[in-house]
This record gives sequence, C-alpha cells and structure tokens, in this order.
Amino acid sequence: MLNESRPGNHLLRVQVYDYLEKQMRVGALEPGASISVNTLIKELGVSRTPLREALLLLQEQGFVTIQPQRGVKINLLTMEDVQDIYEILGGIESRVLLSVFDRMGAEEIREMKRLNLEIEAALAQDDIILHNQGNVRFHDVFLSLSDNLRMRRYVRNLKMQLYDFPRRNYGLRWNTLNLHQHKELIDLIEQRRAIEAADYLRDIHWEFDPPDSFLIISGEQ
Repeated sequence: MLNESRPGNHLLRVQVYDYLEKQMRVGALEPGASISVNTLIKELGVSRTPLREALLLLQEQGFVTIQPQRGVKINLLTMEDVQDIYEILGGIESRVLLSVFDRMGAEEIREMKRLNLEIEAALAQDDIILHNQGNVRFHDVFLSLSDNLRMRRYVRNLKMQLYDFPRRNYGLRWNTLNLHQHKELIDLIEQRRAIEAADYLRDIHWEFDPPDSFLIISGEQ
C-alpha cells in the first residue's frame, strides 16, 4: 500500500505508475485481464486522481485501455501488434543509425560485440530476462547517440511492450536468428557501410518473421 500523506506526495503518481508497471511485469496483472478502479484504490490506498493520472499514462504508452464504467483492461499483444511494432522500429532505428553513423567508432563497436556475447550467454543459460535486457541495450548503443529524447522514449515504450509487460520469450529459433543478425549488423558497421547497415536493420533485422510461438514468462528471476 502506498502512503499518500508522506513527504514527497507529488511523486505519488509515479509511485502508482511504477507499482502497476511491476504488477504487469511479474504477471500479477495478466494481459487481457480487467480490474476495477475501485479495487485498485483499495489495494493501493490512494485517491482516484493520482491513480487515474498513472492509468492515463499507461494507456498512452499502450499497456492498458481505460474502459468507462467498466474499469481497466490490460492490453493483450497479438502477432499483428508485434508486426506493427516491428515496422515502426525498423523505420525509426534505421534512420537513427544513419544520422549517428559518423559518431560510431571503435568503442561503440566493441560495446555491441560485448553485449552480443552477453546475449549469447543468456540464450545458452535459457535466461530470457537477461537475454531481452541485453537485446535492448545492444540497440541502445547507437540509439543513445541521438539527441532526440522524444524518439528515444517512444522506442523504449514500444520495446517494453515487446519484451517486458509481461516478460516474453519469442522462442529459440527467433532468438538465435536475432543473435546472428546482430553479428551481421556489427560487420556492416565495422566496414563503414552506413547505408547497407541501415537497410539491413530495417529490411532484415526488423522484418517481421512470425515466431513459432511466444511464451509469457511470469515472475522475475
């Protein structure tokens, strides 16, 4: 339960948001499930205003849908949703890669190689949480070079839907292919083939190839 009267009350909306975000991440609030606002108010011990503000933010980010008079629905990510997100991320990331390419040097390439080894190790250990985290950090190597903070927040929200809420495992075939494509992308960057690297990122790496299935991982490791 959150304490609405404690110092720092102006941060209550953030606390409510973080709480709901964690409940989705660990599977306590499952995709497709609905929960009443009144139930959340009782569970959290907060007033309606900060709860509604947090829910509006989660709805804007695509995690929930507020249903008037019926409560809140946790959004279910379909394969069609994944395809749409892939198309968006492919277009954005390829453009960013081109825009920051001249700023990518030996240090960034070493970091991408190091992270890909971490991803490979996580895959071998069947640690999908570490795998997904490494996958996001791999792309962040070049995304973080961009000064467009709005874009970076937007990309982060899309990837949270893909990987984090709840934790998802897209299967061994998909994860292995992803690892291989990272290596190919690194090679193109290392060879200073900017346009080819951007095209590869958009047209191959982010090309939607439906996995055999994907699993929802409940709980945290």
